[in-house]
Amino acid sequence: MTLQQRALNVIEHLSDEKLSQVIQFAEFLSSNSTSVMPTERKAVDEDNDKYIRKPGILKRKMVMSDDFDETPKCFKEYL
Repeated sequence: MTLQQRALNVIEHLSDEKLSQVIQFAEFLSSNSTSVMPTERKAVDEDNDKYIRKPGILKRKMVMSDDFDETPKCFKEYL
């Protein structure tokens, strides 16, 4: 049995809500995948067979608010 067949067998009996989550996760994996693929053996740590993290993966994808360093009003009494 191939991986695709196993996946189809598993998701066949999921509720609509869980199936929606599976679809969203699969779309996330296919569009945002920045991990090293196993076929790229030079980028895999041969001793541990784990993926090597790459710096800068989230560069320009996170935004901080302008008032990030300001203390929220609800914490002022604790200062």
